[in-house]
Amino acid sequence: MHDSWITRRHRELLSLRQPGPGWGNRPGGQPYVEPTALAALALAASDPEPGNAARQSRAAVATAARWLVDMQQSDGALGISADLTKPRWTTPLAILAWSAAGGAAEHGRKAVAWLLSQRGDTGVPAEATPYGHDARIPGWPWVEGTHSWLEPTAMAVLALRRAGLSHDERTLDGMRLIRDRAIRTGGWNYGNSTVFGSDLRPQPAPTGLALLALAGAEESDSLLIERGCDYLEQILPTTRAPLSLCFGTLALTAWGRRPHEADDCLIEAHSSAARRSNSVSQLAYLLLAAGSRTLTLLGVVDDSHSAPQVKKSDS
Repeated sequence: MHDSWITRRHRELLSLRQPGPGWGNRPGGQPYVEPTALAALALAASDPEPGNAARQSRAAVATAARWLVDMQQSDGALGISADLTKPRWTTPLAILAWSAAGGAAEHGRKAVAWLLSQRGDTGVPAEATPYGHDARIPGWPWVEGTHSWLEPTAMAVLALRRAGLSHDERTLDGMRLIRDRAIRTGGWNYGNSTVFGSDLRPQPAPTGLALLALAGAEESDSLLIERGCDYLEQILPTTRAPLSLCFGTLALTAWGRRPHEADDCLIEAHSSAARRSNSVSQLAYLLLAAGSRTLTLLGVVDDSHSAPQVKKSDS
């Protein structure tokens, strides 16, 4: 991606953080955990051209990390915002953001401990169940005390791998769930693979997340990976939704199949994303997909970059 495009997107994302230390779901809104963590990751994943944008980006990442510390609850988890303490599916995003910023190791360990203690509801499948997946595998839910879903499980696996826990029992559980939920013809849906014996349609965002979570833990020539990547290669040329484009592009990159037209797709997607009411997260996803360090920050490859230090604020 051209340095000038990266620099403009850094400046644009920084301009949407008004006022306060984090980002809201909409430009200028009160800060929320998800867009703040995503924005911090996106800014940390690439380098703008030297100058004010670079300095402001580093400062914004550090400030966002401190605000996330302030949002951490006593048991280590994070909710949606200061006013919405549940559900707490945002905790893996905070773990990834703290790892990107550096200096919040104690808070990251506490969040990881909470994440390890969580698991979606499991049960022995009934003979007449309409669903095709193994309900006995413990993953992670969107809401505590409910069944596991693909996306929160994949995000938990990425956060745990980034924390150095690739071989922990819970990380392996998550990978087993991801493999079990794969659609036979290729790719992943949001939760199930089949209903009443019929394969569901794969979707690019969960497929990308699943492939990212399995990167390095599965053989590249396995049917699971080949079919998932084949699906993404077919669907991404016509995909412009930033979330889907982000995780789909990153997944193909992780498996050595990044599309040649990926940068052009990101540039094209930006023009519509910038006009959306939730442009903060949309822009962060596009910047993440373009970042040279994103796979490192997501725990997919080994960390070889130093990060700015973040200390707990005195307030």
